[in-house]
Amino acid sequence: SSSSPPLEQIAAPTLLLYVDAGKDTMVKRLMKRGETSGRVDDNEETIKKRLDTYYNATEPVIAYYEKKGIVRKVNAEGTVDDVFKQVCTHLDVLK
Repeated sequence: SSSSPPLEQIAAPTLLLYVDAGKDTMVKRLMKRGETSGRVDDNEETIKKRLDTYYNATEPVIAYYEKKGIVRKVNAEGTVDDVFKQVCTHLDVLK
C-alpha cells in the first residue's frame, strides 16, 4: 500500500501560488457550474457556506506563508488565458 512520507522527508515549499477571485465571482462561477453539475448542493446558500469554510481554513495558511515571502497572488477575475499567463510568469521564475 502506498502511504504518505513522514513530514521530515517533505521539503519546505519555495512558492505558494494563491489563485484568488472575489467571493461574488466565485459564487457566480459555482452557480453556473450548478446548472450542469447535477449537484443538489450547488445553490447560492450552500455555496456561500462552503466559501466561508474555505476562506476560514486557508487565510491562516496564506498569512503564514506571506510572512515567509513565498506567496504569489494570481488574480483569477480574468479569463482563463489571463490567469494562465499569470501562473506561467510566476512559475518561469523557478527555472
